[in-house]
Amino acid sequence: MVRTARFTAEHFIDAAIALVAEGGPGAATMQAIARRVGAPTGSIYHRFESRSAILAAAWNAGYGALARVLVPLLRAGRAREAALALLPWVAEDPRRARFLLLHEPVALFEDAPPPPALRQAMERLEEEMDQAFRACVAAAGSATAEDLARARFLIFDAPIAILRPHLVAGGAVPAFAGRMIAELHAGVPFAGAAPAAATRAA
Repeated sequence: MVRTARFTAEHFIDAAIALVAEGGPGAATMQAIARRVGAPTGSIYHRFESRSAILAAAWNAGYGALARVLVPLLRAGRAREAALALLPWVAEDPRRARFLLLHEPVALFEDAPPPPALRQAMERLEEEMDQAFRACVAAAGSATAEDLARARFLIFDAPIAILRPHLVAGGAVPAFAGRMIAELHAGVPFAGAAPAAATRAA
Protein backbone atom coordinates (compact mmCIF):
# COMPACT_ATOMS: atom_id res chain seq x y z
CA MET A 1 0.00 0.00 0.00
CA VAL A 2 1.38 3.42 -1.03
CA ARG A 3 1.54 6.00 1.78
CA THR A 4 0.16 9.43 0.93
CA ALA A 5 2.38 12.31 1.94
CA ARG A 6 0.84 14.13 4.88
CA PHE A 7 2.39 17.49 4.01
CA THR A 8 2.40 18.62 0.39
CA ALA A 9 4.38 21.36 -1.31
CA GLU A 10 1.17 23.41 -1.44
CA HIS A 11 0.87 23.29 2.36
CA PHE A 12 4.30 24.91 2.71
CA ILE A 13 3.67 27.42 -0.09
CA ASP A 14 0.40 28.52 1.51
CA ALA A 15 2.13 28.87 4.89
CA ALA A 16 4.92 30.98 3.38
CA ILE A 17 2.39 33.26 1.68
CA ALA A 18 0.45 33.70 4.93
CA LEU A 19 3.57 34.46 6.98
CA VAL A 20 4.89 37.05 4.52
CA ALA A 21 1.43 38.61 4.23
CA GLU A 22 1.18 38.92 8.02
CA GLY A 23 4.73 39.82 9.02
CA GLY A 24 6.81 40.59 5.95
CA PRO A 25 9.51 38.48 4.28
CA GLY A 26 11.53 38.05 7.48
CA ALA A 27 8.63 36.22 9.13
CA ALA A 28 8.84 33.33 6.66
CA THR A 29 11.72 31.32 8.13
CA MET A 30 11.85 27.61 7.48
CA GLN A 31 11.06 26.96 11.16
CA ALA A 32 8.07 29.33 11.10
CA ILE A 33 6.74 27.76 7.91
CA ALA A 34 7.01 24.31 9.45
CA ARG A 35 5.25 25.45 12.63
CA ARG A 36 2.47 27.02 10.58
CA VAL A 37 1.86 23.74 8.80
CA GLY A 38 2.40 21.62 11.90
CA ALA A 39 5.20 19.69 10.22
CA PRO A 40 8.75 18.81 11.22
CA THR A 41 11.20 21.34 9.78
CA GLY A 42 13.05 18.55 8.00
CA SER A 43 9.96 17.67 5.96
CA ILE A 44 10.21 21.00 4.10
CA TYR A 45 13.60 19.99 2.73
CA HIS A 46 12.06 16.94 1.11
CA ARG A 47 10.26 19.36 -1.22
CA PHE A 48 12.28 22.62 -1.21
CA GLU A 49 16.04 22.93 -1.14
CA SER A 50 16.09 26.32 0.59
CA ARG A 51 14.05 29.21 1.96
CA SER A 52 14.53 31.10 -1.31
CA ALA A 53 13.12 28.09 -3.17
CA ILE A 54 9.90 28.05 -1.19
CA LEU A 55 9.52 31.83 -1.47
CA ALA A 56 10.08 31.64 -5.23
CA ALA A 57 7.49 28.87 -5.51
CA ALA A 58 5.10 31.02 -3.47
CA TRP A 59 5.77 34.04 -5.70
CA ASN A 60 5.20 31.99 -8.86
CA ALA A 61 1.95 30.60 -7.45
CA GLY A 62 0.66 34.09 -6.62
CA TYR A 63 1.89 35.78 -9.80
CA GLY A 64 0.66 32.88 -11.91
CA ALA A 65 -2.82 33.22 -10.39
CA LEU A 66 -2.83 36.94 -11.20
CA ALA A 67 -1.55 36.32 -14.73
CA ARG A 68 -4.37 33.83 -15.39
CA VAL A 69 -6.84 36.62 -14.66
CA LEU A 70 -5.14 39.58 -16.35
CA VAL A 71 -3.35 38.14 -19.38
CA PRO A 72 -6.49 37.13 -21.34
CA LEU A 73 -8.06 40.54 -20.71
CA LEU A 74 -4.91 42.38 -21.75
CA ARG A 75 -4.49 40.29 -24.89
CA ALA A 76 -8.08 41.16 -25.78
CA GLY A 77 -7.31 44.87 -25.38
CA ARG A 78 -9.62 45.24 -22.38
CA ALA A 79 -7.49 47.56 -20.25
CA ARG A 80 -10.29 48.88 -18.01
CA GLU A 81 -11.59 45.38 -17.31
CA ALA A 82 -8.06 44.20 -16.48
CA ALA A 83 -7.62 47.00 -13.93
CA LEU A 84 -11.02 46.29 -12.36
CA ALA A 85 -10.27 42.54 -12.29
CA LEU A 86 -7.76 43.24 -9.53
CA LEU A 87 -10.65 43.84 -7.12
CA PRO A 88 -12.25 40.36 -7.15
CA TRP A 89 -8.78 38.81 -7.31
CA VAL A 90 -7.83 40.60 -4.08
CA ALA A 91 -11.16 39.71 -2.44
CA GLU A 92 -10.77 36.04 -3.37
CA ASP A 93 -7.55 35.65 -1.34
CA PRO A 94 -6.46 38.77 0.58
CA ARG A 95 -3.36 37.10 2.02
CA ARG A 96 -2.12 36.13 -1.41
CA ALA A 97 -2.82 39.69 -2.57
CA ARG A 98 -0.88 41.16 0.37
CA PHE A 99 2.03 38.80 -0.34
CA LEU A 100 2.20 39.74 -4.01
CA LEU A 101 1.21 43.41 -4.11
CA LEU A 102 2.95 44.67 -0.96
CA HIS A 103 6.33 42.96 -1.37
CA GLU A 104 8.86 43.26 -4.18
CA PRO A 105 10.86 40.17 -5.19
CA VAL A 106 14.08 41.96 -4.23
CA ALA A 107 12.93 41.95 -0.59
CA LEU A 108 11.95 38.29 -0.70
CA PHE A 109 15.32 37.22 -2.06
CA GLU A 110 17.55 39.59 -0.15
CA ASP A 111 19.45 36.71 1.48
CA ALA A 112 19.78 34.39 -1.51
CA PRO A 113 18.52 34.27 -5.11
CA PRO A 114 15.94 31.70 -6.17
CA PRO A 115 17.21 28.42 -7.64
CA PRO A 116 17.71 28.70 -11.43
CA ALA A 117 14.64 26.68 -12.46
CA LEU A 118 12.33 28.72 -10.25
CA ARG A 119 13.96 31.97 -11.35
CA GLN A 120 13.39 31.01 -14.98
CA ALA A 121 9.74 30.31 -14.19
CA MET A 122 9.48 33.77 -12.61
CA GLU A 123 10.96 35.36 -15.71
CA ARG A 124 8.57 33.45 -18.01
CA LEU A 125 5.56 34.67 -16.01
CA GLU A 126 6.80 38.26 -16.06
CA GLU A 127 7.47 38.05 -19.80
CA GLU A 128 3.98 36.64 -20.42
CA MET A 129 2.42 39.54 -18.52
CA ASP A 130 4.64 42.12 -20.23
CA GLN A 131 3.84 40.79 -23.70
CA ALA A 132 0.11 40.88 -22.95
CA PHE A 133 0.43 44.42 -21.59
CA ARG A 134 2.30 45.64 -24.68
CA ALA A 135 -0.25 43.95 -26.97
CA CYS A 136 -3.02 45.76 -25.11
CA VAL A 137 -1.32 49.14 -25.60
CA ALA A 138 -0.59 48.42 -29.25
CA ALA A 139 -4.24 47.48 -29.84
CA ALA A 140 -5.22 50.95 -28.61
CA GLY A 141 -3.38 52.51 -31.54
CA SER A 142 0.13 53.28 -30.39
CA ALA A 143 2.97 52.10 -28.19
CA THR A 144 5.19 55.10 -27.55
CA ALA A 145 7.04 55.46 -24.27
CA GLU A 146 4.34 57.87 -23.09
CA ASP A 147 1.57 55.43 -24.06
CA LEU A 148 3.28 52.61 -22.16
CA ALA A 149 3.76 54.79 -19.07
CA ARG A 150 0.15 56.00 -19.20
CA ALA A 151 -1.18 52.45 -19.62
CA ARG A 152 0.99 51.05 -16.84
CA PHE A 153 -0.35 53.76 -14.52
CA LEU A 154 -3.97 53.02 -15.42
CA ILE A 155 -3.79 49.22 -15.36
CA PHE A 156 -1.31 48.55 -12.55
CA ASP A 157 0.14 51.50 -10.63
CA ALA A 158 -3.02 53.47 -9.83
CA PRO A 159 -5.26 50.48 -8.98
CA ILE A 160 -2.59 49.00 -6.71
CA ALA A 161 -2.08 52.40 -5.04
CA ILE A 162 -5.84 52.57 -4.42
CA LEU A 163 -5.83 49.05 -2.97
CA ARG A 164 -2.63 49.37 -0.94
CA PRO A 165 -4.00 51.13 2.19
CA HIS A 166 -6.74 48.51 2.53
CA LEU A 167 -4.27 45.67 2.01
CA VAL A 168 -1.95 47.15 4.64
CA ALA A 169 -4.83 47.59 7.10
CA GLY A 170 -6.15 44.12 6.38
CA GLY A 171 -9.67 45.39 5.76
CA ALA A 172 -12.12 44.71 2.97
CA VAL A 173 -11.72 46.67 -0.22
CA PRO A 174 -14.44 49.36 -0.25
CA ALA A 175 -16.90 49.74 -3.10
CA PHE A 176 -15.49 53.15 -4.01
CA ALA A 177 -12.21 51.53 -5.12
CA GLY A 178 -13.91 50.19 -8.23
CA ARG A 179 -15.49 53.57 -8.94
CA MET A 180 -12.13 55.30 -8.61
CA ILE A 181 -10.50 52.90 -11.05
CA ALA A 182 -13.36 53.25 -13.54
CA GLU A 183 -13.24 57.06 -13.26
CA LEU A 184 -9.49 57.07 -13.90
CA HIS A 185 -10.00 55.11 -17.11
CA ALA A 186 -12.82 57.42 -18.14
CA GLY A 187 -10.84 60.58 -17.44
CA VAL A 188 -7.31 59.73 -18.57
CA PRO A 189 -6.63 58.79 -22.21
CA PHE A 190 -5.27 55.26 -22.37
CA ALA A 191 -2.98 55.38 -25.42
CA GLY A 192 -2.61 57.03 -28.79
CA ALA A 193 -4.37 60.24 -27.74
CA ALA A 194 -3.34 63.38 -25.90
CA PRO A 195 -5.41 64.70 -22.99
CA ALA A 196 -8.13 67.11 -24.09
CA ALA A 197 -6.59 70.06 -22.21
CA ALA A 198 -3.21 69.45 -23.84
CA THR A 199 -4.86 69.25 -27.26
CA ARG A 200 -6.58 72.59 -26.75
CA ALA A 201 -3.37 74.20 -25.54
CA ALA A 202 -1.51 73.03 -28.60
